[in-house]
Amino acid sequence: MPIKSISLTLLSCVCLMACSSTIDPAQLAGTLKDKLSTHIAADGLKLFTYQARLMDNRQRSHELREPMTADYPQRYPSQDPRQQQRLYQEQAAILELWEKQVELGLNKTLEMTQYCREGYFELSRNISEDKGEIRGECKEGANEADRQKFKQF
Repeated sequence: MPIKSISLTLLSCVCLMACSSTIDPAQLAGTLKDKLSTHIAADGLKLFTYQARLMDNRQRSHELREPMTADYPQRYPSQDPRQQQRLYQEQAAILELWEKQVELGLNKTLEMTQYCREGYFELSRNISEDKGEIRGECKEGANEADRQKFKQF
């Protein structure tokens, strides 16, 4: 599959997802792996690290790699600045949607676990094309129920 077709396909998906007001988690069902790591300090400080990763990244990168043929040099992106700018914008739009999905995953996970009941302060964020990590501190301190539920081993 040529790179141009893949880019157009991804752009179409981005446009469709961007048109909706929220991102449906079901769209990534089976392709997303996430993990919430918690830590409660002795003074009650509640910290967490949320990590999300796309499971099909190896498959996607394999599909992008095609065998070398006589016309291989023509498969590189054009040196035309307008085409390079368009490609950059497509990649930025995809990254923005992925970042929103990571945020949504974090918020849903915190809601389900009730770890940060009063919200959180974001300490750091690292988002790349196939994985994301958000570290934070809960606004409330830990109570005894939190210490039992989120016990560290």
